[in-house]
Amino acid sequence: MPVLLLARGDAQAKDLLRRAIEARYGFSPPAVDSLEIDFKGRVRAKVGPITTWVPVGIMARFRFPKAMRWDFTVRPVGVTVQRGVEAFDGTTFRHVRGGSAPSVIDNTAMISSLQRRLWAMAAVLLTPLGEHFVELKAIGSNSLEATNTLIKDCVTLRLRADSSLERVDVKCLNPDSEKEQLFNLRLSQEQAPINDMMLPRKISAFWDDAPYFEVEPGRVENNPTFSDAVFSLEHGS
Repeated sequence: MPVLLLARGDAQAKDLLRRAIEARYGFSPPAVDSLEIDFKGRVRAKVGPITTWVPVGIMARFRFPKAMRWDFTVRPVGVTVQRGVEAFDGTTFRHVRGGSAPSVIDNTAMISSLQRRLWAMAAVLLTPLGEHFVELKAIGSNSLEATNTLIKDCVTLRLRADSSLERVDVKCLNPDSEKEQLFNLRLSQEQAPINDMMLPRKISAFWDDAPYFEVEPGRVENNPTFSDAVFSLEHGS
């Protein structure tokens, strides 16, 4: 059975996405309305006067088309564990640092950067790009743009010769350098089923060509039920 795409766009872009989905999931891709996924790996972080690799754990939660949440735990050796949350409930971005109460992010550039990076991570799953709120455009024989028309953000997907997804790119503000840079997610060619969902073995993030984090997916739950409080950060959810 061919992959059913509801996205708008040109025929070449739709064909590129269809081939990428088939390369990942075969001819029966999972329907993904919501998703919870755990990652473990390492991130570049400042520890005292130096920037080094430190262990990180991440839980990503999505409720398509717009709600997203990113919980992370950084564990520098010999330093207190650092925890944080970034979440978008469809209208408002909030974040938590350490044990502080949730606060609203009102910096326009920061909001845009968070939203674009979260959309890039959603694009790694591929199937959300086939939805009716997405506009596709081919930009070469092995590349396409995917625009989320509800949040007005666009990412670029680059495919390998075998049609598997190689990387996702988006330009946005790097909160550390306070400059606009290319945020890109690079996927390993090797993939494996995680709780019945086929995913890349490894995902590496870069700002331009500087490493940011690299993680491997662990537990995955497809289509869990989330309350609104999960994305509005109410009641410590």
